[in-house]
Amino acid sequence: MSPKLPISDVWIARRLQRNNSRGFIWLQNVSKHRSVEIGIFVIVVILFFIVLMVLLVLGRSPAVVSNPSNDLTTSSQKDTNLRMVSRYEWVAQPPIKKTTTLQTPVPYVIIHHTATEFCTSQAQCVFHVRQIQTFHIESRGWFDIAYNFLVGGDGAAYEGRGWTGEGAHTLYWNKNSIGIAFVGTFLTTAPPEIQILACQKLIDLGVKLGYIQQNYTLLGARQLFATESPGLALFEIIKKWDHWHSL
Repeated sequence: MSPKLPISDVWIARRLQRNNSRGFIWLQNVSKHRSVEIGIFVIVVILFFIVLMVLLVLGRSPAVVSNPSNDLTTSSQKDTNLRMVSRYEWVAQPPIKKTTTLQTPVPYVIIHHTATEFCTSQAQCVFHVRQIQTFHIESRGWFDIAYNFLVGGDGAAYEGRGWTGEGAHTLYWNKNSIGIAFVGTFLTTAPPEIQILACQKLIDLGVKLGYIQQNYTLLGARQLFATESPGLALFEIIKKWDHWHSL
């Protein structure tokens, strides 16, 4: 037989037993409430991310892109059916220094190729254009990407120095020309029709906006200095265009 506890000890033991029982019930209630609170928190977080994604998608709409040069081309894009990709959209690095302003309308349009890989989607073209700018700034020591515009295999025109910035594409000819580069290498393979049309539409747009003279002269870079650009295959194509001139 176990020894009997003093009355005071019995009272203390019963008190502890009651407190432990109440504590267990309290913990059960807390656990239930906490589960509800966690569930509500998870739902709020999910709703927050859904709203955030919707706002991000709406924020990518071209209507909210603010770019000075786009103001000059947006209305005319519909007329030429040419998709313009602004510096903002291809995440261009700001120029190291402000480039000299072109005296427009210019009398010459000079065609180049970038001597890089070809691109068929906007994602690929943006990647190459961004790499070209980095190469021109960090390796060539130029203030910005050399060309005024680039045209990709996706059929879009990518803004370089734009209509009013003097380029660094053709020595001695930059002050009076717009330089347009085809993204890719066209020594033996011609660019696709969609890329060719993008360049032609871009030139027409420049004439319409008053940045290129009506009677401009079209040249390939190889006509002006020792280079393969714009590649023999592309050069044979532009020789058939109106305004091309042999030197």
